[in-house]
Amino acid sequence: MPISKTAGGISVGADPYVRPDRQKAVFDGDLSEAGVLPIQIWLENQGERRVLVRRSDLMLVLPNGQQLSPAGAGMAASRMESIGGVVGATVAFGIIGYLAASSAEDKARTSRQVDFRDKELQEGALGKGESIHGFVFFIPLAGTAAFNQATLMLKVIDIEEGTSVPVSVPLVNLNFTGMHESTQEQQELKSAPDPLRPRQGYFR
Repeated sequence: MPISKTAGGISVGADPYVRPDRQKAVFDGDLSEAGVLPIQIWLENQGERRVLVRRSDLMLVLPNGQQLSPAGAGMAASRMESIGGVVGATVAFGIIGYLAASSAEDKARTSRQVDFRDKELQEGALGKGESIHGFVFFIPLAGTAAFNQATLMLKVIDIEEGTSVPVSVPLVNLNFTGMHESTQEQQELKSAPDPLRPRQGYFR
C-alpha cells in the first residue's frame, strides 16, 4: 500500500514492491530471493523555492536502528544474475555449452542493467509543481534479521537557502525475510566441473 507524507512543501510517496508478482511484472524476476528491497518513490515540490533531490540523501532505518543507504541500480541488477543456465549447459555440453550459455548470459546481463538504471529514481533540481519518480534499491547485509516495518528517511535540499527539509515515511508490511549467506546458484557452481579443466582420463 503506497504511503505519502508532506513536510516543508515537499510531498513524498513510497510504495514498497514486496510481492513477487509485482516484482516479476516490473523487473522480470523475484528480487526478494536476491535480497533486494525495491521501493518506488515519487516526490513533488509544492513549495516556492527550488529543491535538490539526491539518492545519497535517502536512508532506510530498520526497527533495530540499522541504517541502510540505497544500493545502485547496477548492484541491484547484479543480484538478479543467475548462473544456473551456465552450470547446466556446462554439465551437459562441456566447453561449447559453457561458451554459448555465457554469451547469452552476457546479453541478458547488459539488458537487465540498462532496464534497472532506466527505472531508478533520478537526481536533480525541482521547481514549484515539478515532480520525479522512480525506484530505489536497498540491500541489507548478510545476517540482517527479518523485518516487517521500517522508516524511509529523506532530506531534500533547499537550493536557495542551502538548508535541508527532512521527511520521514513509515513503511509497513515489508515481509523481508532476511539476507542469506549463500544462494543455491553459488552452491551449484561450487559442485559443477570446471569447463576449462579436462575430465579425468580424457587425455593420456
